[in-house]
Amino acid sequence: MKKIVTLLLIVPCLVLGVASASEYPVLENQVEIRRAHLQWMLTLQEISMEAVVDYIDEISDGNGMSVLKGLFAEFSEAVDDIESYTTHIGLNNFLRDLKDGTSSFRSETRSKMSEYNGRVLVLLIRIGEKVQESQDQLEALENHYWDSRKANVLKNFDIRVERAQNVLSVLEERGYDISEAQDKLDEIIALRGDLETALDERDNLEILEVSLNALELSRELAEIVRDLQIEVPPSRIVRHWLNVGGRVIERSGVIIEELKNLGLDTDELEDIHGEAESHLAEIEAKLEDGDLEGAIEALQELKDDILELCDTYLDLVFPEGVPDELKDAMGALGERLEEIAEKIAESLQTL
Repeated sequence: MKKIVTLLLIVPCLVLGVASASEYPVLENQVEIRRAHLQWMLTLQEISMEAVVDYIDEISDGNGMSVLKGLFAEFSEAVDDIESYTTHIGLNNFLRDLKDGTSSFRSETRSKMSEYNGRVLVLLIRIGEKVQESQDQLEALENHYWDSRKANVLKNFDIRVERAQNVLSVLEERGYDISEAQDKLDEIIALRGDLETALDERDNLEILEVSLNALELSRELAEIVRDLQIEVPPSRIVRHWLNVGGRVIERSGVIIEELKNLGLDTDELEDIHGEAESHLAEIEAKLEDGDLEGAIEALQELKDDILELCDTYLDLVFPEGVPDELKDAMGALGERLEEIAEKIAESLQTL
């Protein structure tokens, strides 16, 4: 039964991340979405932790509570400070630091429950009551998250469409036949209504499906644009794989988010995902500096990250309750990751 308490305190930590920091491209307002979700989830966890502190304070007559209360105070202070984080890196560091505190809180809770013969079912009831008392606050945070998510996701969609249209306009000015590429972009634009509806209905699975469709169509658009050009300099080839790699890592980030929302352990996937993001940033920086050799070396590292990510997805064991749509999306992603790694390897041989 004690595992129930541990699970209750762990679950909020597993669903904290929203809006992965990937290169599709990274847009500043993606941090706003993630921060709003963190504020909601961490407040829920804070309320649960407060109920734990109150219950143990009661059964122990206030004896030896300094450690538990101190850990709770540190957590509350951290939650109050979340608005100060304005980058994905900052939020990642924030969560890393917070993880140590929540781990210590769980350990201290188990110790005090054992020492004072605490009753798990009573504690669960107290937590439920405390959460129920805070419904107005939690609903306000949930609404703020969804409002922020809708506004920023649609804004990002429009920004990316505008950038793609600008690229096609430039190619057309240079004499390229962009009719096929324009048709593909129009398919992407047509998905906006579906995306807005899914956001209005707060349907995560539908949002995921529409987003993955848009990402897949974007990949196809990129391939069409690439094929328009006959002679491609090495720097442009590297740039192409930077963009393709960025999109597939974004796609991976969307799926990792859904896995986290379902309570699955995504630590290994996130570690590899982070390495891939670092190599994407390194490729971008090397290209900007005119260091083609360095960019090619970083592209080799990215290829290895993509293969490792593919293998890790294939090794996942799904518990009951994972939607078939998500399993299918992961299967398609695994195939796409493997395909991209093979194509990067082929390109590297020509550079």
